[in-house]
Amino acid sequence: MVVLASHDELESALPPLNVAVGAASSGAEVIIAFSRKGINILDEKYIPTPSDGLEYLSNALADFNAPSVHNLLEIAVEMGVQFYVVDLDIQDHTCFRYPVEQVPIKWVLNEAVSADLFVHF
Repeated sequence: MVVLASHDELESALPPLNVAVGAASSGAEVIIAFSRKGINILDEKYIPTPSDGLEYLSNALADFNAPSVHNLLEIAVEMGVQFYVVDLDIQDHTCFRYPVEQVPIKWVLNEAVSADLFVHF
């Protein structure tokens, strides 16, 4: 399975991580590729913040006892999900919490073609 994470807002960061963890827990090999706007999810200093108008989401998720973005990332790593950064100089300003590899978007698309499932968030 190939998952493309395109944004870093709370409501956009959770779906790709939930899908990746779910697929990995069922035995699938999973790749998550983070775009330039999604790469912040892997930054050590990342604070998941919802978009304007969705401020209630943080409290609702906490009340529901849903796993946080950071918890989902840790679970994904433990389950062998591989993280990739698309078309970005990873020597830049981001301090990655987990190991990542830089790949061109063409590589991600080639992986997506051969995957059983490709999802984009």
